[in-house]
Amino acid sequence: MHTPRPSQPFAWRLPRWALSLALVSVMAPVMAQTQPLARELVCQMRYASETFALRQAAGPDPYAAATVDVPGRFRLRAVVLGTPEHIEHITLSTYELGEDASPLILQQVRLSGPFAPQQAIPDLTGWQHVYASYLGREMRFGCALLPVAGQGAETAVQVPR
Repeated sequence: MHTPRPSQPFAWRLPRWALSLALVSVMAPVMAQTQPLARELVCQMRYASETFALRQAAGPDPYAAATVDVPGRFRLRAVVLGTPEHIEHITLSTYELGEDASPLILQQVRLSGPFAPQQAIPDLTGWQHVYASYLGREMRFGCALLPVAGQGAETAVQVPR
């Protein structure tokens, strides 16, 4: 039977490979969290009983911005500048679409990063209500930065009713 030496508090020592394995298993989740997650802007517009969706990935070109029209009523335009892993800023513009007039801007907001992690629409903007003077119309929209589909993220978007 082996007796421990006074300078050795335990009778056994772990091999180096076991210590390395323990270190990797503890550090792997921490290292995975430091990698930036690719996200895209997802917005939902609600007008009357219709729902419209807008998805916009980040990029360097503001002219490639996505727009969604509520025919003859409203338009939502989203400019997302940066990269999917690092979004610098987002500009959301809402317009009133009149019958014979050019689009009239109702609201424009610019959001600057860094952006906190978000789980569902409307975590980024909250529910925004815009009103058009033409016939007293109202549209509601909300947006969130959600993980890009195919990156291990859920493809379903959670939307509160």
